Amino acid sequence: MKGSLQKKHGKYYVVVYQKDENGKLHQKWIPTGISEKGRNQTKANAALHRILTELEAQNAKSTSFLVTKLKFVEALIAWVEYKKYEIRTNTYELYTLNLNTHIIPFFEKKNKLVTEITIDDIEDYYKAKLKEGLSVETIKKHNIIIRGTLERELDKGTISVNPCDRARIPRRKRPDRFKGQAYTVEQANKLLEVIHGEVLEPVIMLGLLFGMRRSEALGLRWRDINFKNHTIMISNTVTQMRTLLIDEHTKSFTSHRMLSVMDDVIGYFKCLKAQQEANKREYGDKHHDSDFVCVWPDGRIILPGYVSRNFKKLLVKYDLPEIRFHDLRHTTGSLLLAQGVNIKQIQEFLGHADAMTTLNIYTHTDEEAKKETAAAMGKALKLV
Repeated sequence: MKGSLQKKHGKYYVVVYQKDENGKLHQKWIPTGISEKGRNQTKANAALHRILTELEAQNAKSTSFLVTKLKFVEALIAWVEYKKYEIRTNTYELYTLNLNTHIIPFFEKKNKLVTEITIDDIEDYYKAKLKEGLSVETIKKHNIIIRGTLERELDKGTISVNPCDRARIPRRKRPDRFKGQAYTVEQANKLLEVIHGEVLEPVIMLGLLFGMRRSEALGLRWRDINFKNHTIMISNTVTQMRTLLIDEHTKSFTSHRMLSVMDDVIGYFKCLKAQQEANKREYGDKHHDSDFVCVWPDGRIILPGYVSRNFKKLLVKYDLPEIRFHDLRHTTGSLLLAQGVNIKQIQEFLGHADAMTTLNIYTHTDEEAKKETAAAMGKALKLV
């Protein structure tokens, strides 16, 4: 149910629209008793939430079609299966994992029907998962399943309102917000030097030089590299949950992009292709033929999980600061910014939908730049 706050005769009122026995909508003004004078907006909002919740509960009790014996857990499972053919395989597998690991065990203990699920039940779930150490972003992903399940039951007429509409999702605390790390120029150059000959060398090169996501680097094919025009087309990805998924599309429309390639890097990829051709002759019938750039000597595709596990091992091996593979992408954005490349160009290079994403996530100012900024301000104010 939707409602709004209105002021009349110096007081706050909650205004809602309710149907009569003939199905006709009528406006109803409900007094809160709260004066519009002073700082009472917060109290009025709380009253709005309370009154709407009470009205929804009353409507639920008075609606005859709510009689059902469908368990909420059964509805959750049914929704995920219902969505199976509308979503990517890996998304379905992620939904199933979250359902079996977190959501079903929690709601099985409550042992409620779909019609008995309340706002408190849903908020209890949020609180329990926060206490277990799950992040707010993870809980929001779980909420997609819970909300989707209840929304479908609402469409079917099993329930009259979706409790998720009024349940409060936890907010991230500012200190808890994750900030990616970025290598300095010196650290990035050292990484490029020490990885020569490592299996992950081409994956790391693509991640650092072009800011490719792990899925984009692993999905790059030789047909995507134009040696004549010195360009790379990013249009394919490789991801994995239980199933290895090779897709002819990227994370988003803007992620599909064409990048220019430096002469030296083109030379590197020519040498890499020649080495892979030699490996193919050496392995003969045991070679796994494919068009992928990032492969093992026998042609097998390098899996996403292997990259995540062994990238950090390489950093330890060569005494480099520990970062995630995705932080190579952060490094790319930071180094480009430090070289004076404008935000719009960096946005297009990294394949972001808007420049704010580029500014907020992938560009980090190093200590030297901070000192230069402070010195510039001091000079402007004639302090130095």
